Amino acid sequence: NIRPYVIECLVEASKNYQVIVFTASHQIYADAILDYIDPTKELIQHRLYRQHCTLTPGGYYVKDLRIINPEQFDLSKIVIVDNSVYSFAFHIDNGIPIVPFYRDKSDEEMLHLVYYLNCLGDVADVREQNRQAFELFKL
Repeated sequence: NIRPYVIECLVEASKNYQVIVFTASHQIYADAILDYIDPTKELIQHRLYRQHCTLTPGGYYVKDLRIINPEQFDLSKIVIVDNSVYSFAFHIDNGIPIVPFYRDKSDEEMLHLVYYLNCLGDVADVREQNRQAFELFKL
């Protein structure tokens, strides 16, 4: 059961961030999982799905962060966590790559993510920190 790891991460993230799930999955599939993870809808404030992604000519679904709260849009304050770098290709310096979870009991990826998110709370621009930490611009 992956639920405790996910819940712990969401609880920690929601202390300092507005949590938005932006998935390339179909809404009906994603909602079933998200309703299981967060049945009271206290941890995840918004949900975006495949229909909100941009389909590239190469067949990749890319998450364009500009659709998130356009009135107060500030890329210096937004991060996207995903196991596919293609998913955040439009905003590479906002991305936090994460290894997929496969029910490995020794997996500590979520703990590392929580630690990193807590570190980002004190930076003026998350893109600068991510650029140094992950160097995804070199891909």
